[in-house]
Amino acid sequence: MEGLLRQNGLADIWAGASALVAKRAGPKLGPVAPCDILWWIFTASVTLSMASQYAGDVGALMTYIFAIGGSAGCGWLWLLSRTLFRAEKPIARWNILAIAAIIAVESYWNLAGAPAHSGELRRIAANAASLICIGAVVLVFVEVLSGYSAALPKHERRFRQLFALIFGAMIAVTFLWAMNANETSIGARWADATLMVCAAIAVIGARLAVSFRKRHPLPARSARKTAPSPAATDESLAQRILSAIETERRFATPDLKIADLAATLGEQDYKVTQCITGLLGYRNFNHLINACRIDYAKELLSDPNHDGRPILSIAFDCGFNSIGPFNRAFKSHVGMTPREFRIKAAG
Repeated sequence: MEGLLRQNGLADIWAGASALVAKRAGPKLGPVAPCDILWWIFTASVTLSMASQYAGDVGALMTYIFAIGGSAGCGWLWLLSRTLFRAEKPIARWNILAIAAIIAVESYWNLAGAPAHSGELRRIAANAASLICIGAVVLVFVEVLSGYSAALPKHERRFRQLFALIFGAMIAVTFLWAMNANETSIGARWADATLMVCAAIAVIGARLAVSFRKRHPLPARSARKTAPSPAATDESLAQRILSAIETERRFATPDLKIADLAATLGEQDYKVTQCITGLLGYRNFNHLINACRIDYAKELLSDPNHDGRPILSIAFDCGFNSIGPFNRAFKSHVGMTPREFRIKAAG
């Protein structure tokens, strides 16, 4: 989503708008991530699709809302899976165009139940809708399994395995057992309840997947594989970096730059960067600094001797210039706000 906005020159508008909403909505709300947006759209689509089956006779407006809003559930899940399992450019222009086409086809099929729409076009729309749904399901598995290898961290492999297992189980139950079951079969009698449960699992499971990804971001992949540089595997340099940052608490220096650390170590900037992203395994210099700052913040927040200290004061001690970046960095690393962590540690 961010890539598409940037291509159209709307990145600044998006960032400004989301920041304004966050400011007015409250301090706990930050800029909205693409995966959050897609989860809400997917949830709305599933909800409207299920509601349309039990709404009974409704007016023309609601009929169109159900038909259009309840379309492309599998397509929205596909886009959501791209944001969860692709590090670079998860949403491209053609993805948006594909979703628009899916909505057009499935909307027509949803509206084609009326007698006036029966005939050859209805049959074509039914076949197209089925084909599209199957294609979107396959693409979800493609996204989950893309880049899967033993080189991934253990938690990432388990996350992908669990996602594929739960999604595959829902597909098997929904498509192979509940849908189009014979009217006298057990599948037909339990079809409605089965579809409702699967829809709820899909929405809740997708939310949990989004939360996991926000706590464990995907590392960016380099365009091509190259042999690691000597600095990227220099254990002596790695120890000196950690000693300068952690032991000497250089991380608590506000606005600390890679050039400052390199000057302290008497090394060139690029060598320090290569060692941080290579042997130490951090995405970049800021990722390392924030990790050290958050570890120190956790130490202070869980220490009874600092119970009376304001969280802002602790943020300053850790090297942050304001409470906003501190709260966002803390929640990104820990999965909860500093205040929630302090309460939990005290309990």
